[in-house]
Amino acid sequence: MCRGRLVSSTNAILTGLGLVIVLAIGGQLLAERFHIPAIVLLLPVGFTAGAITEDVHPDVIFGNAFQPIVSLGVGLILFEAGLRLSLRELRGGVRGIVLRLISIGTILTLVFVTAAPTLIFGFGWGVSAVIGAILVVSGPTVVSPLLAFVRPTDTVRSVLKWEGTLIDPIGALLGVVALHAVLQGIAGSRPFHLGELASSLLIGLGIGLAAAAALMVLLGGLERSSPGRGVAAALMMLSAAVVGADLIRDDSGLVAAAVMGMVLAHQRRIDVARILRFHGTIVELLIGVLFVLISASVTPAEVGRVLLGGLILVAAMVILVRPLVVALGTWRSPLRWRERAFVAWMAPRGIVAAATASAFSLYLAEADVHDAERILPIVFVAVFSTVVLYGLTAPPLARILGLAGAGSPVVLIVGAKPLALAIARVLANAGVRVRLWTDSPEEQAAARDAGLQAAPVPLGVDVEGLQAELEEVSSALVITASDQFNALAAYELRQELGHHHVYRLAPSEPPAIPLPPHAEGRVLFSNALSFPELSRRIAAGAELIERTAAELAAAADGLTPLFVLPSSGELHVLTAAGPADAPADSRVICLRSSSASASS
Repeated sequence: MCRGRLVSSTNAILTGLGLVIVLAIGGQLLAERFHIPAIVLLLPVGFTAGAITEDVHPDVIFGNAFQPIVSLGVGLILFEAGLRLSLRELRGGVRGIVLRLISIGTILTLVFVTAAPTLIFGFGWGVSAVIGAILVVSGPTVVSPLLAFVRPTDTVRSVLKWEGTLIDPIGALLGVVALHAVLQGIAGSRPFHLGELASSLLIGLGIGLAAAAALMVLLGGLERSSPGRGVAAALMMLSAAVVGADLIRDDSGLVAAAVMGMVLAHQRRIDVARILRFHGTIVELLIGVLFVLISASVTPAEVGRVLLGGLILVAAMVILVRPLVVALGTWRSPLRWRERAFVAWMAPRGIVAAATASAFSLYLAEADVHDAERILPIVFVAVFSTVVLYGLTAPPLARILGLAGAGSPVVLIVGAKPLALAIARVLANAGVRVRLWTDSPEEQAAARDAGLQAAPVPLGVDVEGLQAELEEVSSALVITASDQFNALAAYELRQELGHHHVYRLAPSEPPAIPLPPHAEGRVLFSNALSFPELSRRIAAGAELIERTAAELAAAADGLTPLFVLPSSGELHVLTAAGPADAPADSRVICLRSSSASASS
């Protein structure tokens, strides 16, 4: 049975809230450090904390306010997911695949997963239908981090991202249908008709469109007067839309939130970059906190009673249901069999499943519905098992299928003047994947003639497009003739890639206003090798060459190391901070002066 409402002191509430935040953020930081999906740590951490102390139980911290907080939090998560969707991704047959997955796929999953608890646990059809509706969802909170980590092909990423975002509100509404059918059936009142599902969708759609239109008008005024207040305005309108829609029809607020995000993502009048960045930070915190709280509300005894049956249910969903759904959803589609196989092996359950299970099990338990107390533990087992299974197996499977990032990470070079082009060529010849950014059509053509990828510079234009462009990028080298542009580009790229992955050339002259160390960035090669100096040396006959570390150690003067390529294949960029160790089996890319070239 779910634990009853708990009453606690102010100190216990403060302790629990602080512990939840520490565990949520600490789990995410630790997961990032070890390159694993954060939820793989968050669920067991929350579960263990809940078993050790009652202080982290959501009823202790929030009481009756917990479920409304979850509704607002999930709304914010879906809003942010909607902001990251792009209709440009729905090309090459992707639109049809997504529509089939969220229509035929939803129905098939609902039918099969509803039947499974009845056969496995002997539940009545009411509780089984609620579990089936809850486990229809997938969700961007789990899928998006896995896609960012695996970096599959664009088509696979688009299909899974759109499916995960759209299926969440649909699954939540199906859960409401099943919940009301059970509750109203017990009370002997009017049954909950499926037509009300369409009504909920229309209400969410209408309120989402109206709220998005109002927000665009509001943001248009704020951009002229107080652009920094745009984030607060977005939070205000989003909260109003989610709450207003939910008051009219349960869980239609999730539809409104997703619609708001998608509308804002596809308009061109308002810059939503600041909103997306801020909301992304809030969403990461929300995901961590909600997963810790919900997993803390499940006791080991509750999980133990359903563990075996829950694992059988998960096996059925993974081995039977998902492959069947994908086979039908991708029938006669342009997806290759490798892409279909990967999509069929990617259906983790996330925060929406956990949140709705937490709420619905409580409602049904309070109505004395038999077996209601087992809904949350079963869903917890399904969420944790699918996340661990897909999280740990998706990266190696993508590599086996040849879909993982299309190879090794990419080194981005901003600029395509002869100097930047020469560096790009020698890196490419050494086996490094290189991509160039330049706004000059002539420089783009020269880069493509050299067999290199080249594209316009997307900085300061579209934050979602920028993040998509940087998904495969491991390091960025800013090599243009403008010291000011180099500093600004390095600053913006560091927001996405991190301080230690962005490098810029040394300025040719000291800046009029010295930059603080945290904003200055890592200087390429040495403080003496500015753009004019490097260009002068190249024009005078200096060459970029590759040598082994042993050859470099035995060489006479005239070789300046620039990059080190250990046998592991990872590129080490040398900086003004000091030389890097070059193992004996590594290769070194050097600048050979014209005098050394002549003597050799």
